[in-house]
Amino acid sequence: MKYRILGFFLLVSSCFYACQKSESTTDASDVDVSAIKVNVNIERLEEPLMQLKNKEEIRSFLEKHRTFVETFYQTPADDQGLIERLDLLIHHPAIQELYQQTQQTFGNLDDLKKEFEVAFKHIKYHYPDFKEPKIITTFAGLDNELVVNDSLIIIPLESFIGPKAKYRPQHPNYMLRRYAKPYIVPTVVTLLSRKYNKIDLNDRSLLADMVFYGKSFEFTRAVIPNVPDSLVIAYADSNLVKSWNGQGYVWAHFIDNKLIYETNDRIKDKYIGERPNVIEIGSDCPGRIGQWLGWRIVSRYRTENPSITLVDLMKNADARQIFEQSKYRGQTDEKEE
Repeated sequence: MKYRILGFFLLVSSCFYACQKSESTTDASDVDVSAIKVNVNIERLEEPLMQLKNKEEIRSFLEKHRTFVETFYQTPADDQGLIERLDLLIHHPAIQELYQQTQQTFGNLDDLKKEFEVAFKHIKYHYPDFKEPKIITTFAGLDNELVVNDSLIIIPLESFIGPKAKYRPQHPNYMLRRYAKPYIVPTVVTLLSRKYNKIDLNDRSLLADMVFYGKSFEFTRAVIPNVPDSLVIAYADSNLVKSWNGQGYVWAHFIDNKLIYETNDRIKDKYIGERPNVIEIGSDCPGRIGQWLGWRIVSRYRTENPSITLVDLMKNADARQIFEQSKYRGQTDEKEE
């Protein structure tokens, strides 16, 4: 299975911190992974790539790294067009400046490696058969997106420099938040969760989509226990506060408009797709509110059913059962406030 970041995301106040803490579960914080061994292998291809001097060296480099080329660029290693493009990229002065900024931002990658170690240990705790994917970092001049599959993760580092980058990915401002260093591991983990996130292919309802996203975010929070919710769902803290405090109003909109079992893709996308705001609810309602609401349903489901493990949750493809047993109706628990 292979995923790109855009394909998945299409996939403060004291109250906010209290909500974060209360939504955590035993799977997220009370597991001991100290005895679990993982191998985090990061191969840095950006350095040798950006030092290539001519097209012949580029051709040799691509031949040597065929799996990387075919996965990341989705083209054969002997693609003359790719060779020409990389030759221009490597020798462009402005691109070289962006590359130097990338190196300064990420350094030796020790912190990124530690974050992956934590995540992989927790995944292996829940799924002992988990095989750590190989990790490759590269530099693509903002031409390519993050790629994740079961055996390989490819990270174009320049995309994640953050707001101080000389150049940034060409996405709307409301989407650029996730293109920063702290979002790399949460994004990768959320994409990896798809392997374990069982679904009912016959259920085309908005509820099924919401619960799918909710399970993905719950998985991420469980295997990176100290990550803030804002990094998991790529919401600003202010949007999390608005969503929490306004969930009764949001839920009423879903019920009044009979959205829970809606199957029209165009309508569903208004609530789970990428938008700056869900104007149907209000100008202050952040985009992807259906994803956030699905997370609330899943979180409530685990609160109401404390014996349900993360593995149990992820293999449950019955979105309606999860919803009904969550007892979620737009409320916040008194014990969560």
